[in-house]
Amino acid sequence: MKKAFFFIAFSAMILLLQSCKKHSEPSTETNSVYTNNINKGLEKHNLQQLDSAFYYYNQASQSAYDGDSKAYALFQIATIQQQVGDFYGSEETAIDALKQAKSNLYAPYLYNLLGIAFLEQNNFSEAIQYYNKVYNDTLNNLDKAIIKNNIAVVYLEKKEFQKAIQIEEALLTNTVLQNDKKNYAKVLDNLGYAYFKTNNPKALPFLNQSKFLRDSLNNDYEKIATYIHLAEYHQATNPKLALQMATQAFTFANATNNPDDKLEALKLKVALSNPTTTKEVALQHIQLSDSIFKVRQFAKNQFAKIKYDASKAVLEKDKSENQKQIILWLLFAVAIIAINIILILRYRNKQKLKASIYDTEIRISKKIHDELANDVFQAMTYAETQDLQNNTKKEILLDSLENIYSLTRDISQSNSQIDTKEHYKKQLFELLNNFSNASINVIIKSDNTINWDKLHKEIKITLHRVLQELMVNMKKHSNCSIVVITFFNHPKHLEIKYADNGQGINPQTFDKKGLQNVENRIQAIKGTIIFDNQTNKGFKVTISIPK
Repeated sequence: MKKAFFFIAFSAMILLLQSCKKHSEPSTETNSVYTNNINKGLEKHNLQQLDSAFYYYNQASQSAYDGDSKAYALFQIATIQQQVGDFYGSEETAIDALKQAKSNLYAPYLYNLLGIAFLEQNNFSEAIQYYNKVYNDTLNNLDKAIIKNNIAVVYLEKKEFQKAIQIEEALLTNTVLQNDKKNYAKVLDNLGYAYFKTNNPKALPFLNQSKFLRDSLNNDYEKIATYIHLAEYHQATNPKLALQMATQAFTFANATNNPDDKLEALKLKVALSNPTTTKEVALQHIQLSDSIFKVRQFAKNQFAKIKYDASKAVLEKDKSENQKQIILWLLFAVAIIAINIILILRYRNKQKLKASIYDTEIRISKKIHDELANDVFQAMTYAETQDLQNNTKKEILLDSLENIYSLTRDISQSNSQIDTKEHYKKQLFELLNNFSNASINVIIKSDNTINWDKLHKEIKITLHRVLQELMVNMKKHSNCSIVVITFFNHPKHLEIKYADNGQGINPQTFDKKGLQNVENRIQAIKGTIIFDNQTNKGFKVTISIPK
């Protein structure tokens, strides 16, 4: 979110390529192999084929014709390692590149990589040290301003907000920086965030100004930080607005495929979501975190294998015996890592399952205690103290018992098992047909193109529960003789229409409280539900569920 990406990101590539061409002027076989590997690496890197890019850069480092050419290849490798989250590996590679370099040609870029690597490892003093080295080696005024902003980011991470404010306030008057909207917006955002952390009332204007600038750039990646900071700012005073900001930040992170920022946005959404959606968002956070861990671990292992294979080829001629030992140790290490990953994942899954079971038990227990037990006690007390020969009081007791029955049915139905496999359609239609009797005719119309087997399990369960609730509601309140339920198959969503010829609803007196559970279930799977508000024309509901 607050990473300080290097100021010459793209132009550096061109500069360094030109430099490589200067170094490659002598027409030698080694020079040609190196240049070919570098060019292939850059091509794969631009396509985000990181494993292939790593391979060619590593080959280039093996065939480098001098210290500077080797340093450039190692610089590219360190950049890829940072992209996959291997900051310790990036640190090692960048330091190796500095040792191999014969000149200071690539020093600023390597110092910047080290600044980022140390920042991500929370080694703040080293991060500031290397950013200062970049600053001293940079002559361009804009680049110097951006490096100063990077240093301020380190102080933000250290929670030394006053130092960050001092740097950022000085940068506000930099006319060169003011003409660069992208980087000026970063300064405004970081300063607004520092003000927020120090309870300075100027925080919101700066955050909003940064948001305005970043929105005008139409760059989803640049927007993420400001929206997350605004979500944090409004978290205590306006949770609804904060949730909107966090949701928008997640959308931008998703569009740019930025996993770390997606985690940050989801973390805020967990804190801000209402109880009905918190669990779903939390599970999404856990799944994304596990997925990122697996991908990055795989990338690290893949890169380790590439480096090993390259070393093996060099040593193959005269060190075959040592090579066999290295292979055995590497395979043993990979096996140990794999076993540990499997054990960790199994342990996590068991813990998740235990937590899920415990949460379900607590929820059911709480509902029984808070709702059912209290109502039963009140009904018993009423029966003991009132004259039930009186029809009015008798009706009150019967209404109370009916409420108890509804609560009991709701608890039972909410937790009963549903077959979501091959017999799902048959079971669902049987449920609906079971409400038919001598006075009620249930008609089901279904589009034969619906592939029930491809519907997600959560959708099937929700659809079963919702239709069950609607049918129970019909039987209790509608006084109808005909019910028609129609299923429509659309390319991107499933549509269900419910209609009966009962007494309908009065829009002035209609209270959705009785059907709140239905609405919550549909919204939980990102669907929509519309209740018809035409008086005395029967009860109609339209449900749309994304596939």
